[in-house]
Amino acid sequence: MDSAKIAEVFISVDEWQNICDWMYHSLGASEKDAKGHFLLEIVGTRRTWVTTDGAQLTVLQSEGPVPRGSLYSGDGLTVLVNSRLFRGKTPEDVTLVISETEGRRAQSMYGDGIEISLPEHPGPFPDWREAVESIQGTRIEVESHRLLEACSYAETVPYGVENDMGISAWLYVREQRLAIDAPWIEYPHTKVFIEASGDLQDSVPVLISPRRLRNLLLAIDPAVVTLVLPNNPLGILGIEFDSYRALLLPIDRWGGEKRRLEELLCEYLRSQSIEPDDDGDYAIATPDGNTLWVRLQTDFRPIAVQVFSVLASGVPCSNELLVELNSINASAPHVKVIWASDAIMAEVDIVAEALDISELANALDVVQETADRYRPVLGVFFGDSGE
Repeated sequence: MDSAKIAEVFISVDEWQNICDWMYHSLGASEKDAKGHFLLEIVGTRRTWVTTDGAQLTVLQSEGPVPRGSLYSGDGLTVLVNSRLFRGKTPEDVTLVISETEGRRAQSMYGDGIEISLPEHPGPFPDWREAVESIQGTRIEVESHRLLEACSYAETVPYGVENDMGISAWLYVREQRLAIDAPWIEYPHTKVFIEASGDLQDSVPVLISPRRLRNLLLAIDPAVVTLVLPNNPLGILGIEFDSYRALLLPIDRWGGEKRRLEELLCEYLRSQSIEPDDDGDYAIATPDGNTLWVRLQTDFRPIAVQVFSVLASGVPCSNELLVELNSINASAPHVKVIWASDAIMAEVDIVAEALDISELANALDVVQETADRYRPVLGVFFGDSGE
């Protein structure tokens, strides 16, 4: 049997305290996943600790003695440190020992008369460098305690409103101030403005979770932090303070509804996966070579799944056209035939929350039958038939 290779890593009480203060807020929810562990990368005296739960990411860089032992080489050392090693104890000076035998690793932590041993998770850990390197945008500075208060205001739920899904808010610069805007249906928006400095030109709103932003700031003593506001609404928000870096990844507000719709479409098509086009629409090819489209309509409430087909394109609006569409809609109550953006379309809307496979299949059948029936005549009399 191969003899064990080891690496001894000294962790000071200050380094441990920083880990507890900042890193746990971004730790994944399950230890079974690599994201439920701390990533530690060591090159010489330089150390980088990383945690992420997929929605936010923190990076803490520090200095420490070069690890001792045959497992450490000049190329550095990467290890997934179990978070249990840092739970339930007062921070202290400790030694983390990584041992490897026949390709399997274990880790032990030695403190004041106590040893804790655990196997190492096999990984892999997500690529954190790509996310950090992708941060681009407007840099502004703001006092952390003011930003914390603003997040608390933005998290406030209007009296009489039930909300257990968390709150999303827009973060942007307007009129030389940082703004957090939490929208509510049929209630006034909560708008909080904060004094800031730096490049205070009006910026693109980015959707964030005020709770997540607040948690990332909790460990920072009242001080000025740097925010990097992305140049597009789906960019990454950066937070910088001393050797601490945090990233809030963009919120996919309707991610759950999208996943549910894709699951149903895959079931309908008997396919393993389906991808939307650049507009977020899903194409469904019909046997006769035409195309039906499915989209998640989030502009109105309740959120709807829209199934539609283009019956004719390049069609100007006219009285004759409107008369014909009124006639069609009077005889086809389960589908709407409308004119929009110089095109005639047949569409069915279904409340997304109530969508199931039978409703989706029925909507696709109705739209296809309507398209097959009216596409030829509408194309001849009002424009070129299209998809």
